[in-house]
Amino acid sequence: MRLLYLATLLFAASLAALAGAAQLRAAAPEGPLVLILVPGLTWEETRETPALDALFAEEGAVAALSTSQGPPPERRLGYALLGAGSRADTSVLPQTLPPERARLQEAFRGPTGNIRVGSLGEALEGAGLRAAAVGPLAGLVVMDARGEVPIASGGEEPVREVEAALASGADLVAAEVAGPEEAETLVEAARRAGARVAVASPEAPRGSSGLTPLAIEGPGGLLFSPATRTTGLVTSADLAPTLLDRLGVERPLEMQGSAATVREGSPERAERLAERLSFVDLERSAVWSILGVFGALALLVGGLLGGRRGLRFALLFAGSLPAGALLAAAFPLTGTVQVAALTAGLAGALAFGCVRLLRWPAGPLAGVCLATAALVAADAAAGGALMRFSTLGYNPAFGTRFYGIGNEYAAVLIGALAVGLGALAAQRRKLPVWLLAAVVGLAVVVLGAPAMGGDVGGSLAAGAGLGATAGLLLRKAPEGASKTLRRVVVWGFAGSVFAVAVFFFSGLISPDASHGARAASGQLDLWAIALQKLLLSLGYLTNPLLLVLFLGGAVLVYAGWRRARGALAAGLLGGALCALVVGALNDSGILAALFTLVHPALAGAWVLLLPSEEA
Repeated sequence: MRLLYLATLLFAASLAALAGAAQLRAAAPEGPLVLILVPGLTWEETRETPALDALFAEEGAVAALSTSQGPPPERRLGYALLGAGSRADTSVLPQTLPPERARLQEAFRGPTGNIRVGSLGEALEGAGLRAAAVGPLAGLVVMDARGEVPIASGGEEPVREVEAALASGADLVAAEVAGPEEAETLVEAARRAGARVAVASPEAPRGSSGLTPLAIEGPGGLLFSPATRTTGLVTSADLAPTLLDRLGVERPLEMQGSAATVREGSPERAERLAERLSFVDLERSAVWSILGVFGALALLVGGLLGGRRGLRFALLFAGSLPAGALLAAAFPLTGTVQVAALTAGLAGALAFGCVRLLRWPAGPLAGVCLATAALVAADAAAGGALMRFSTLGYNPAFGTRFYGIGNEYAAVLIGALAVGLGALAAQRRKLPVWLLAAVVGLAVVVLGAPAMGGDVGGSLAAGAGLGATAGLLLRKAPEGASKTLRRVVVWGFAGSVFAVAVFFFSGLISPDASHGARAASGQLDLWAIALQKLLLSLGYLTNPLLLVLFLGGAVLVYAGWRRARGALAAGLLGGALCALVVGALNDSGILAALFTLVHPALAGAWVLLLPSEEA
């Protein structure tokens, strides 16, 4: 019971970290709007010119803009997607675009068929408003579906051309400039003409994490988008809906982004947010390289000084690293060595606490696995308050996800829960049916609910994989294999049905809460999204290193399963089943399966290090 009590305390404490913020949605002022597009703009450059400094510091709402999901294969693509109000992983986007703007839509087929270029221009035209473009790239942003822009110019003299467009009655002018100095003169010219301004950078500087400064003139504060659920962070897909909102035009359904609102906060907060997210992207590999060295040293020192018992502690330390990385995200550090040391220290504390407080042989293993699952589930239920800053969380450079639970931690949760339940059952001899059903159901809801984890694939995998694991744990000693198999199938099927119900029900009660909910409610093309995810998943199968690591983990699980008996063996087998299900239902494919296999593989090695009578 101490283990369940500890997990409950961890869950409650993590929920308490979620903070709310008052949303201030201001009425849009009247007048035209000029969107100034500055490639490669940095936060430092916004402070170097007076007009931009005033706009970002006092006269507008600001945010860090996530420009793309990976390096765009062609420069024009980023601008076209701005006007589409949509985005997709660059690995499934077209590698080349037709030279004629009227034919751009032809390039978006199959998995990207739900992207509609020209949506911004179409929405403006439908509302009776006129768009103008200064420069060819700007034309990609405000063109209609036919590639046409009502007022267009070449961009050789941006100031004069913007003034002419406003004089001609343009309501939204998109203008491309060469740099911040030219942007400043354009800001001043637009204001002289009575227009509002917005400054955005569709192209991130080289070596950055795809995050650039964004400011929209109006009530000061930070922009907030439902797509990121992070104050001060919006995506490129949100820019077009936000501009339409400022002009009093409703967002078209084909736009995947959402209109950003204004919340209280300073521009410095948005810049610090961008720095922390950039650290996650640029330094995560270095952090985990250091942690790999720590893990190897733990195995070496543990084996030399403590024998098998020392090696088992080293395995517990390794299994605690995902929890340590999550807890370390609560501290606003951006130093590689500091973050690695903090992660290792927190992981070591968790492993040591489980060794000291819980009964051998299965208690410490159950403690580490269930504590990890409880922490991850609690943070997912809180919308990913810590996960977005964790070095094991989502990568902001690809901008696939900014809230809820990512593929990595969803996989860790499922694998740790399967092994943790097996170890707990081995320690306590039996787990009641209601507890297993409650744990599986809670995992499905926490992973899949749009306001929590928002991970449809993870929720389906939890329902099927953890349901099957529960069926294995309910096996009675003299029971035949056929009866056990039937129970496993029934429990796996029941978990899958519950996960599907959660998915479709979320589309009814919260149709705009997440991309999954919008797909369930019919706002997005469900099959196009599924095809995108399938192609992404298949791409990981070409990585030989991932295949070797997966096979190595599978060998450890198999060896441990052969030696273990009873509930612990059932937990190992359940963890392996979960890894297969996660790999099949996740767009990260074998990578997600590998994360699922982490705790089952460590548990397999743990069993191999136990004396025969304890195993």
